[in-house]
Amino acid sequence: MAYKENEVVAKYTKGNNLSDCGKYNVNDLLEMFDQAEITIDEYGTTDGVTVNDCIAINAVTRDLVVTSECDDMFCYYNNEINVPCSLELDYEFYYQSI
Repeated sequence: MAYKENEVVAKYTKGNNLSDCGKYNVNDLLEMFDQAEITIDEYGTTDGVTVNDCIAINAVTRDLVVTSECDDMFCYYNNEINVPCSLELDYEFYYQSI
């Protein structure tokens, strides 16, 4: 994992239109990262895949994490098995979407 959990702004689970916390949607993701490549490590390395490549039919096709590091924002693949939710509302939303 190339990011720190305290830097996470939003997590998107494959197949969903909303972030796991319910605060952001796919359009917000595209607005922040239109044609930006997904970061794969702490050095800023990318693999040529853009955020736009990970969205189809208004839903994400990969688990993604948006972070805020210093004054920059990055989008990573989320390789975690479980997507933890931090608030009670997130918890309910997470289990309703399964």
